[in-house]
Amino acid sequence: MMITDISVMIAGKAGDGVLFTGNVLAKILKRQRWNVLTYSDFPSNIKGEPTNYTVRASQKEIFGRGDKIDVFLAFDCQAILQHARRVAEGGILLCDGEDVVELPHSEKEGKIFHKFLLRKMARESFGREIFKNMIALGALCFILDLDFEIIEKIITEAFLKKKGKDIVQKNIQAFYLGFDQAKQIVKEKERHPLERRRDSDKILLTGDEAIAFGALAAGCRFFAAYPICPASEISQWLALYLTQFNGIMVQAEDELAALNMALGASYAGARAMTATSGPGASLMMEAFSLAGMAEIPVVIVNVQRVGPSTGIPTKSEQGDINQWIFGSHGDFPRIVLSPGTVEECFEFTLEAFSLADKYQCPVVILTEQDYGQNLRSVRRFDLSQVKVERGKLLSQEELLKIKDFRRFEFTSDGISPRAFPGMKNGLHMVESNEHDEKGYRDESPENRTMMMQKRMRKLESAAKGAIPPKLWGEKEARIGIMGCGSTFGPILEAITQLKQKGIKAKYLQLRTLWPFPAKEVEEFIKESAKIFFIENNFSGQLSQLARSQLTVAFDMGKVLKYSGRPFRPQEISSEIQKAL
Repeated sequence: MMITDISVMIAGKAGDGVLFTGNVLAKILKRQRWNVLTYSDFPSNIKGEPTNYTVRASQKEIFGRGDKIDVFLAFDCQAILQHARRVAEGGILLCDGEDVVELPHSEKEGKIFHKFLLRKMARESFGREIFKNMIALGALCFILDLDFEIIEKIITEAFLKKKGKDIVQKNIQAFYLGFDQAKQIVKEKERHPLERRRDSDKILLTGDEAIAFGALAAGCRFFAAYPICPASEISQWLALYLTQFNGIMVQAEDELAALNMALGASYAGARAMTATSGPGASLMMEAFSLAGMAEIPVVIVNVQRVGPSTGIPTKSEQGDINQWIFGSHGDFPRIVLSPGTVEECFEFTLEAFSLADKYQCPVVILTEQDYGQNLRSVRRFDLSQVKVERGKLLSQEELLKIKDFRRFEFTSDGISPRAFPGMKNGLHMVESNEHDEKGYRDESPENRTMMMQKRMRKLESAAKGAIPPKLWGEKEARIGIMGCGSTFGPILEAITQLKQKGIKAKYLQLRTLWPFPAKEVEEFIKESAKIFFIENNFSGQLSQLARSQLTVAFDMGKVLKYSGRPFRPQEISSEIQKAL
């Protein structure tokens, strides 16, 4: 039977090269024109604890990890004990271990086990265990029938510049050794051969990289951040490319300083951004409020991880929704976007800069570790469609016609004219205290009331101009599902699984969380008999938000997961089935 969707897991200990091996396999499959998605489950320490990396490849579009593993290569037998139950019937397991793995009969039945002594082969043939990774790739190449020419190119790309021709040749030799050894022990009927196809024009990218690329394309020329997992890849990408476009990248002393620096750069005229996660987001709250009071546009990226406190830095969760919608002190307008795919990470970042300039407020891009740090094959971005909108930013010519410039002028839409420091006729004061139309401190009750109303009127306009929810599935279905962020892919596949069971469901993907899209959500609810919220947190923060913003009553169910791992489709579909 032709294989159209397959998942390969590589597992071992941190430091074994599991992530490197998986990344190379992902590149190979992408170049054979398969849609590729990776999922890395790694510890927050550097070496010694269990880690695994799953590469899913499909001929259809995919957005999340699958339910089963088809091919499993383990660098130690402990990994087999942890993950064997997820291997599909007919799946093949290769284990680098001298001892026989003892598993319950239910976990062994219908699966194929082989010893594959990676470390021993590496020591005997090359004198170093490090070559075990290429031996592992060779074995996977035989099982999956991958293209030799593509693999040799990728090995050369990975090692030639940094290591030289000798290391390239040794890695190629290790690869073929693994291929030949697998050929001797794996029977033809046990293989999972994949169709070889020509490469497409897609690229492999993480969500963090897509956000960084989107910021650069949007005209961001100042970025400040403090390193923090899982947002550091944004800084690393921009450190390589921002300066090539006359931009500035600063590693700040902490996250509060990073956001303050971004506010200063934005006030001076640059499009500016910062990125953080978890504890860093908490440190930013004071400057977040300053952006609201001073009406300075800025883009803030928060790549969510497991909390509270340090939590689990390398695992994914959706626990910061309330923080960015209701966080910091006082009331002020903010916009919170939640992309669900790597493509949307790029597209929403472009839009975030325009929204920030248009409404003169902070815009938060709320993503998660799951797709922030994992690879997806995505279509190439169309840069010809990039538009830069700077809102009510006055030109020097326009300012010369104004005799009495009021930076915080009371307007019907709440958005005041804006000028940069140094522009003639544009002199104004900006501070953190409540102020009058020119920016000078004014604590009178009349001014305070009018200024608060002016600022908050921005949300009325933003609600109409923000990215709307998107409906997926059959519109007439009576089962409605809502979610945001990385639940997107698992929900789509869960809908397909439910349909196979005779249950029709539809999905409303919430893409702007604030201002909350109450009108669209209420329409969706009215057309549904029962609503399910799918969330990677304990308290159901998205469902709480919806309840607080809606006037209609509805029958609600929640499917929550807070283990630090993203949903698999079956976890969603089975829970919904039980609740019906």
